[in-house]
Amino acid sequence: MLSALRTEDEGGRIPESWRLTTDGRELLFDAFARFALGLVLLFALFPIWMMVMNSFKSRSQVMTKNPSLVPSEFHVSNYFEMWQRFPLFDYLFNSLVIASVTTVVTILIASLAAYAFSRYEFPGKAKLELSILGTQMIPGVLILLPMYLLFINIQMQVGLPMKDTYHGLIFLYSTFTIPFAIWMLRGYFDTIPKALGEAARIDGCTRLGALFRVVMPLAAPGIAATSMFVFLLAFNEVLFASVLGSDSVTPFAIGIQEFQTQTQTYWGQMMAASTVATIPLLFLFVLFQKPIVSGLTSGSVKH
Repeated sequence: MLSALRTEDEGGRIPESWRLTTDGRELLFDAFARFALGLVLLFALFPIWMMVMNSFKSRSQVMTKNPSLVPSEFHVSNYFEMWQRFPLFDYLFNSLVIASVTTVVTILIASLAAYAFSRYEFPGKAKLELSILGTQMIPGVLILLPMYLLFINIQMQVGLPMKDTYHGLIFLYSTFTIPFAIWMLRGYFDTIPKALGEAARIDGCTRLGALFRVVMPLAAPGIAATSMFVFLLAFNEVLFASVLGSDSVTPFAIGIQEFQTQTQTYWGQMMAASTVATIPLLFLFVLFQKPIVSGLTSGSVKH
């Protein structure tokens, strides 16, 4: 030990025997990365685990002072009683319709805008980009009352009902998701060489033809990832839906709150309903997993 310390002092370097080889450093880094990833995964999956496990518990098991990670007795009755107590199927159908149409409208409009920002130069482009980005920094609660008054005024002045309608919620959600989708798609379009669009124009395509026939197919992974994010934002939105969407268009995120009454909360049935609502989203993610994962990184590097 003394000789090793003396060697370090004399040479000013750590002895070769103390150094990690390149393979050793890679193995150490790999082990640390796996450990950190496991912790993050555990932290992310724990609420989902509790949701699923609580859906199989009775009310007494959920409300106990010492809740367990696994129910002592599995009760599947929650999955049958939740459909009888409230029209959950209607709520889920409303959410799927609103989120799906919002996604289609958002992608169509955002694709045109993102393509224009990516390919063309025009006066006020930089200021318009900052304005679009600035809309994402405004808390939703600040514009809740203005949007409510806007819906009421449209109905009074034009005669078109907006509150508690499908098209009202689709219009509302689209105004929030379009700026977000523009910024995501713009990055993906930037990775596609401009020469491809110019070649399509030479072959006789219009600007829209070059966009829909050349650019968008190449940007399919980015469009899939953006569509998934837009769908989730519209499906899980609660604030505006609680004020501007009810009655016949109540979305699932609002309808599930009916399990909480003035006298008690049906926790088991609420967790069962949440588990059922997660299945379509999980199915969509598994179905489009490859393009989504590819799209998350394809727009980060310019070619």
